[in-house]
Parts: sequence; C-alpha cells; structure tokens
Amino acid sequence: MVLAGAWCAYTAWQVQGDLDDAVRHAEAVQAAVEARDPEALRDELDALRDASSAAADRTSGPTWAVLTKVPWFGDDAAGIELVSDVLDDLAADGIEPLVTVSERVDELLPRDGGADLAVIDELSGPVSQAAAAFARADERLQDVDPSGYVGRLHTRFTDFRRRVDSAASGLRSARIATDVLPTMLGDEGKRRHLLVFQNNAEVRATGGLPGAVSYLEAEDGRIALTHHVAGSALGRTPTSVLPLTDAEVELYDDYLGRYFVDANMTPDVPRAADLMVARWHQEYPARPVDGVVMVDAVAISYLLEATGPITVDGVELTGDNLVDELLHESYVRLPEPAAQDAFFAEVAGETFARFTRGVGDPTAMLRALARGVDERRVFVTSYDDDVRTALDGTAIAGEMVTDAGVTSPQVEVTLNDTTGAKMSYYLRYDVDVVPVSCVDGVQSFSTKARLRSTAPADAADLPAYITGGGTYGVDPGSQVVTVRIFGPVGGTVGQLEFNGEPMDLIRADQDGRPVGMTYVQLDPGQTVDLAWTMKSGAGQTGDAVVAVTPTIEKRNSREVLATACRRAD
Repeated sequence: MVLAGAWCAYTAWQVQGDLDDAVRHAEAVQAAVEARDPEALRDELDALRDASSAAADRTSGPTWAVLTKVPWFGDDAAGIELVSDVLDDLAADGIEPLVTVSERVDELLPRDGGADLAVIDELSGPVSQAAAAFARADERLQDVDPSGYVGRLHTRFTDFRRRVDSAASGLRSARIATDVLPTMLGDEGKRRHLLVFQNNAEVRATGGLPGAVSYLEAEDGRIALTHHVAGSALGRTPTSVLPLTDAEVELYDDYLGRYFVDANMTPDVPRAADLMVARWHQEYPARPVDGVVMVDAVAISYLLEATGPITVDGVELTGDNLVDELLHESYVRLPEPAAQDAFFAEVAGETFARFTRGVGDPTAMLRALARGVDERRVFVTSYDDDVRTALDGTAIAGEMVTDAGVTSPQVEVTLNDTTGAKMSYYLRYDVDVVPVSCVDGVQSFSTKARLRSTAPADAADLPAYITGGGTYGVDPGSQVVTVRIFGPVGGTVGQLEFNGEPMDLIRADQDGRPVGMTYVQLDPGQTVDLAWTMKSGAGQTGDAVVAVTPTIEKRNSREVLATACRRAD
C-alpha cells in the first residue's frame, strides 16, 4: 500500500508538471502569434502538443482511475483528468487551425480600399474547425461544478474555463464573420449599408444618439463611402415611420418612430435599424439599404489605437483623446452645429480611409474590433435572409430576447438622455445584479444601480449646445436620464427604492418582458442610488445575462452571472 501510494503521488506530480508545461507553452503560443513569429509559433505548438498529450495519457490509465475513487481527492483527480483531456483535444484540433489563420491574419483585413474575399473563403475552414473544438471544450468545462475542488485547483480550473469560454465566444464571432462577410462585401453583387455613428455624449439605449450616417457601398470586396448626412438632418416626421406597438408608445411615446435620432431609444437593435432605414427610404428612395452597422465613438477610439492618429481640422486625434475631442471639446471649440457636423463627417471619413487602406499591425486591429463587439459598441443588422439568420442570437445582432422558452434569464438596464443636450459626457453609472436564490426553477435577483454626474460645479456656464440651455425644462448643468429596467421573459420587476425611499415605477410589458421605467435628475457632482428586486420566468435556471447601455467609460457592458440554481442543487 505504501508503494502504491508513492506511485500515485509520483504520477500526480508528473501530471502537474505536464500541465504546468502545457500552460507555459500555450502562453508562448499566444506570444508568438502577437509577435508574428511563425518559427517560434510552430515550435511552441509542438511542445504544447507533447505536454498536453503526456498529461492526458497519464490521467487515462488505471493509476488515475484509482485516484478518482479516493475519498476527499477523487473529485479533484477527476477535474485534473478532465482538464488534461480537454487541453489535449484543443492542442490537437483547436489550436492547430488557429496557427494557420494567424499566419495569414494580415490578409483578412482591408487593404488598398478593399478586402480579399478569396482569402476569407480559404480561412473559413480553419476558423470553423477551431470554433467547433473550442465549443466542445467549453461545453465540457461548463458542465462541471468546481466548488468542491481544493483551493489551488479551483482557482486554476476556473481560470482555464474562463479562458476557454472567452476563446470559444471569440471564435463563434470569427466563424460567423467569415461566413457573412463575403455577402456583405458584395461577392454576389453590390451591397449598400448605413454606417451609423453613435454619439455617447447624448446617451441612447444602444450607446448614443445617431449623430451621423454614412452610406457605404461594397462590391467584390471593394468598399467606399459615397454619401454622408448628419442624423439631425433627417429631422422628425408628422407620424411614426413604422407602426408602433402599445408597449413602445407606453415606453417611448411616438418619439421612437418620428425622430431619427430617437430610433435607438429601444435596446432592440434590429427594431432601431428598421426605424432608421424606414426614415432613410423616405428621404433617399433611390439609395437602397441592405444592412445597418452601428458603431459608437469609443469603438472608433479603439480603431485609432491600432491604426495610429489622424489629423482633422488641425486637431490630432488618437485612441487616447478621440472621445474627449469628439464628444466634448468640439462643442466648446465649434459652437455652430453645422461646423460640428462637418467635423464629425471628416473624422468618420478619415477613420474609414485609414481602416481600409491597411494597417501595419493586423493583430492590434482585430483586437480593437473584437473589443468593440465584446463591449456592445458595434452592432450589425442585415436584410439578407442568410446573413440575418447567421447573426441571430449573437451579441453583434443586439436583439432583445423575448423567447418564452429561454432558459437563461435576460436582464437589461438602459439609459436614455432626456435633457436634449450633450451632458451624458459627464454621466457615470454601475449596475450590480446578484442571483440570490432559486426556488422551483425560478431565480430571484437583488439589483442595485448607482448613477452620478461628474460635471463641474460651474457646468451651467458651458455652451448651451452641451447643457441644453434649459430648453426642455432642465436647468443648465444638470441632466435628466430615463432609466428602463427590462426583466427576464415571464418574470417580474419588484419595488424600486430611490436613495432608500420607495418610488413608483412606470410599468409596461414588452413581448412578455416586464419593464419598469423611472427618471433620474443629476445635478453637478450628484450621486443617485437605485435598488430593486427581480424574478426570472419559470424554468430559467441557467446563468443570467445582464446587459447595460455602453457609455464613454471603456469597459464591458455585458456580464454573465452564475446561476443561483446550481448553488441550490
């Protein structure tokens, strides 16, 4: 028994060494990809395969089978066996195709005004293979409850699972991109898209007011901006451009369908896109639209971090200063709206030109694009049936989930400026959702939101275009924000507390989702705390997905929270 115990301990020590080596080589693979060093990349991949294969072999034999039955250690041994097997599969089937893609990543991005559609088609196979391998790994890891693992194993397991989940999510997006980009870029004929720039200084549910619109034409991979208008130029209409539902009228009045710049008060991106396109067709019937791409100012700043600075109207714009210059300083420097619109148009044109001409560091560009998508700052709606089907259910599509059969509770907290000005530049907020219990397949949540204004005490002295000048009944320097809470399908939104005091919510039901709405006024420097409870619909026992409105703060606006039902089990 002593010899057997010693042998088991020795085997466990060897497995730990193999896994440590595998982690080290996996990190070296990532470093080699970023350094664009193909020779080091292949060497490190071979070493990763060797280490992960050794760990998988040792944990698949009779010795390890015995360890999985040992009291107090069996579940840890089973966890190590799973990690070893998953890592071995990824090294063989997931990372190898990624190496192939990484060696040609510079060919994926636009260059000299267009993208090579043949390259995208060639690399779609390796991307799909890698996506499938990481999806399988993610599913296996997500099925495991690591709460019983010893401290060090628990930490390393959860970190490994987080990394695989992130990679799987990114690869799903990459697979979809390689599937839909050829169509969107005109491999079967010219495609036209509205490129809508969202201004976070006047916040809307999807990020910001649609301040500028460019008409983008693509054919055989060649891309061009052929027309540009200010969002305000599309004005208002006597009646809604599309019929509105009772819930939409209750939540947004008819502004949603009458004002182009209010179309994205709804967090449902396809609905916002439909309203924008309907208005566009009224004004430009000879310019058809095959899709809408929405991007905010912060996402543009990420692109400039990768492409390098641009100079517009004598101002050098970089990834660091673009948000401040575009969303605040330009209003101070250019008091006339027409001059502001011209500045925005030139920024949009220069950024687009820089992007399509090609960049020296394609890895940085892909990272910038991925960050914009992950933070929900880039959305795409397509009117091609195949493309729309491919995008359904993805973060970039931005649909509001209303499926009664969903098993993961969906929560959204949105902000819309009600000041009629650009004071959202000074808006900061945090939302904290905590799954607290699970009873009979219904999860309960405790939720808090803190909103604050970072406006200076003398904000009233800022130009009227920034403060609103009191036009809509808000004192200059203050701002009013409409907060809408979208609870899970079939669930409930409970009582709201405003700075600890009960406050009534304006309530509605949008396609089975309970909605609570209130207004928050923030004076310069003021902080307001909101708190409420929620419940999911019946059978929604999965992890909760929480999405909030992106603002000028550079952080993720989507979070997945571990279900309370797993703890209840």
